[in-house]
Amino acid sequence: MNIKQLETFLEIARCGSFTAAADRLNATPSTISARIQDLELDLGVSLFDRSQRRVRLTAKGRELQVYAERAIAACAEIRTRVGSGDALSGLVRLGVAELVAVTWLPHFVDLIHRSYPRLTLELQVALTADLQTLMANGEIDMALMPGTRFDPHLATRSLGQVRFAWMAGRGLDLPNRRIEPADFRAIRILSLGKNSFHHRTVEHWLNERGDAPRVVDLCNSMGAVASLTQAGVGVSLLPIQCYRAEIASGALRVLETCPEGPLVEFFAVYAADATTTIPRLLTDLAAASSTFEDALG
Repeated sequence: MNIKQLETFLEIARCGSFTAAADRLNATPSTISARIQDLELDLGVSLFDRSQRRVRLTAKGRELQVYAERAIAACAEIRTRVGSGDALSGLVRLGVAELVAVTWLPHFVDLIHRSYPRLTLELQVALTADLQTLMANGEIDMALMPGTRFDPHLATRSLGQVRFAWMAGRGLDLPNRRIEPADFRAIRILSLGKNSFHHRTVEHWLNERGDAPRVVDLCNSMGAVASLTQAGVGVSLLPIQCYRAEIASGALRVLETCPEGPLVEFFAVYAADATTTIPRLLTDLAAASSTFEDALG
């Protein structure tokens, strides 16, 4: 029995497939099968029920899973505490909200590569609900995303807050006073898609003082939403931090609104029962890389 066999065993248990585990571990299916056959031979038991399309753990497999997770966690801790950053290796699947991707993600990735040069990253930029689904399905190991409430099985760490404000282009005709949700009744609103935290934030602001009929165009890119706003297509809720140059030039103007634009908090999120310390270590690097405002309180 060896660590490589136990890592393979746990990956198959997570994926429910030898082929999927081979893809995750950058190994051939025959190599994966050989590792499990050797492990089963060493223990003298069958670990997987292969009679169905999705392989399942046998009773002995479920028993081994507990010990295998402990063993992998112990090895990861040894590498972290005793070894250097060069000792950590493997693939980390990272889900990222667009606002992180267009601000401090490059610095974060560079810091990861300098701290742990043997780690490989697989990045997915997606809307919040999609990131939540990927986390729930075990398709990513960690996410950097906004939120207010998370599943209790997830560990979270604040990465700071971002002030959003309603903005418009130069040519859009708006009341010359503080603007309220009802004033948007006849103005087109631009928002990220319905699977986004951004869209939920827009809806909450619009409905805070009673439902106001409005037209909302959806787009899956905040950059495109900002461009459409500059062109006078409509108004949008945008992060001030990202558009200071456009605001300074007058291409975008920040609207004085009541209520004011919200503070949105971002988090690093990963499984609380992760068998490796890598997500926690990367969370520390994410907190060091973030350019968002420190969380209040």
